[in-house]
Amino acid sequence: MSTSIFVSRARRIIPAGLVLALAVGCGGSGGGSEPKATPNAESKTQPPAGGAPAPAGTTPPTAKPIGADDPALKEFYGRQLAWAKCPDDKRTKGDEGMLECAKLRVPLDYANPAAESIELQAYRRKATGERLGILAVDPGGPGSGVQGMTASFALRPALGERYDIVGIDPRGTGGSNPVTCVDDAGTDRYKGIDPTPDDPAELERITTYFKEFADGCTARAGKMLAHLGTEDVVRDLDVLRGVLGEDKLNYFGYSYGTFLGAVYLEKFPTHSGRLVLDAPINPALDRVAGARSQAQGFERTFQAFLTDCLKQRDCPLDGTPAEATRKLADRLHELGRTPLTTAQGRTIGEGEVVNVIAQGIYSERSWKDLRITLRAYLRDDAAKAAAETDPWLGRDRNGAYPGDHTAANLTINCADGRSLTMAEADRLAREVADTMPITGPGTVWSFAADCRPNGTDRARPIQAPGAPPVLVIGSTGDPATPYEQAQALTPQLPGAVLLTREANGHGSYNRGNTCVDGAVETYLVKGELPAAGTRCG
Repeated sequence: MSTSIFVSRARRIIPAGLVLALAVGCGGSGGGSEPKATPNAESKTQPPAGGAPAPAGTTPPTAKPIGADDPALKEFYGRQLAWAKCPDDKRTKGDEGMLECAKLRVPLDYANPAAESIELQAYRRKATGERLGILAVDPGGPGSGVQGMTASFALRPALGERYDIVGIDPRGTGGSNPVTCVDDAGTDRYKGIDPTPDDPAELERITTYFKEFADGCTARAGKMLAHLGTEDVVRDLDVLRGVLGEDKLNYFGYSYGTFLGAVYLEKFPTHSGRLVLDAPINPALDRVAGARSQAQGFERTFQAFLTDCLKQRDCPLDGTPAEATRKLADRLHELGRTPLTTAQGRTIGEGEVVNVIAQGIYSERSWKDLRITLRAYLRDDAAKAAAETDPWLGRDRNGAYPGDHTAANLTINCADGRSLTMAEADRLAREVADTMPITGPGTVWSFAADCRPNGTDRARPIQAPGAPPVLVIGSTGDPATPYEQAQALTPQLPGAVLLTREANGHGSYNRGNTCVDGAVETYLVKGELPAAGTRCG
């Protein structure tokens, strides 16, 4: 999870920014066709999640009820959703035609639910066959894109027949009171930040751009900013479960969506059903460790791309991987000092190019396009470079950024307290530059923000006693959430099984791998987890 300066060429599953959205083995299996109830996580034989057993002879304090057990939230859990045809949305490609939409009312502040409430955009595609329950989905980011994911999962026969596929745009995104911070010109400046500033004046300009963004967020979002964090969204998910009349929340999350799923397991273990966490984040990493881990993941995947590129006839680089890396790094620094400039004044500098490279290595399917784009950067053809760059960044012909998730990334991460200060980012970016010269510094800067307010970093392992076994999926060549994070998350979850995809790319399910797809659908439909240690080529 990180603040994000990248936007992918196709409709995004995960949004992105200066480099990307963060912004992770026990065996177990379930059986039967229905999700099973689990023991109460706060029974006499288990300490509450996040706490230690009370000393002998003392009376443990009474925990404040949360969720549907909190009398102050009865009004929200008791509502009915008014489902209707979704309104037309130019950001999608007709997905709204197959979905129903509704507004979910939730408290702005769960600590004071009577004070003020907000409405969140909810989506649903009802099961077409024998129904098992609901399957909530989230594509990560943090940001939106839930509508497209709801539609794509409904089209998977094994899921669409058995589950109502549902989702909500997280607060502050999409149709749920979206936060905006700057205009399109401000977004241009932010996405063009030089990740390797050469002098104090350049670092001061970067600081100014972050301040500009933060000032805009404060002015436009105000009191919403303190209530955009992961724990708020998790509680919104439980309200959705409650108003739909379901005892269990079955859930599929990608990327940052895995953080939502893991925290849901922790807060609502007895309401957790079958959960799949694909391309997961390790919640135990603090902001510095998270930035360093993702920087390593991006650079490792870039080197895999480069090794493949050098075998292709259309590769714009040559020599050994080390020589090609050095050549590209030199070109990046040139663009940092002297950006390409079109006749219309559009500039393409190091910041934009690093963003594009990171977007291009998200999936091997985009590697060919990335080779074409790199060729434009290695030549002094500003018009061609701009034409190649803008689709990757989500910038249209008018210089606008429709559907951009940068503000959501920044504000949600700030609410979670997972952002680097300017000084921390500058120091860490310089540290990684020698060993990760292409994507490393940009990745680090993507974790930086001028946060107002700045939440408390909750970096710690998930504690979810009593939660059911879940399926964790990690790719060995994942740039954004490196495989090591999947390995680290799995032991934190009771009975979780790690399914490994031996391939490059971010996210594994619904990507054309029949081994992964079969394991996921067998688990979600039948409750049967794959054997521990299962690997998909």
